[in-house]
Amino acid sequence: MAKMLVMVITGKENINTEMVAFNFAINSVQNAKATVEMLFLGRGVEAILKNQNNSDTFLAQINKARSLGIRLTVCSVSMKSLGIEDSMIFENIEKVMGGVETNAKIEEGYSVITF
Repeated sequence: MAKMLVMVITGKENINTEMVAFNFAINSVQNAKATVEMLFLGRGVEAILKNQNNSDTFLAQINKARSLGIRLTVCSVSMKSLGIEDSMIFENIEKVMGGVETNAKIEEGYSVITF
């Protein structure tokens, strides 16, 4: 069974790419029975902001991903550099250090897919 780290680095300037990342992760679990985790890194952190125009759509995708067992993480360094506080993102997304997390997942045999 495949193990994938779906890394979202695209910000709100390309909502379509963010949605493709969510759909890819969800469909990989549903259709291919893959083990999938998502990491929001750099401008990709904007995909999990509560106050964006399409926040309802993104919250629905987050909830669907969670229901399928997809672990959602966000880079704390990216959040800090963009001036994003915990209260600005959706709840229950685990904060990690992006580089450390990516390295750990590669060592665990995950393939990294970037959107």
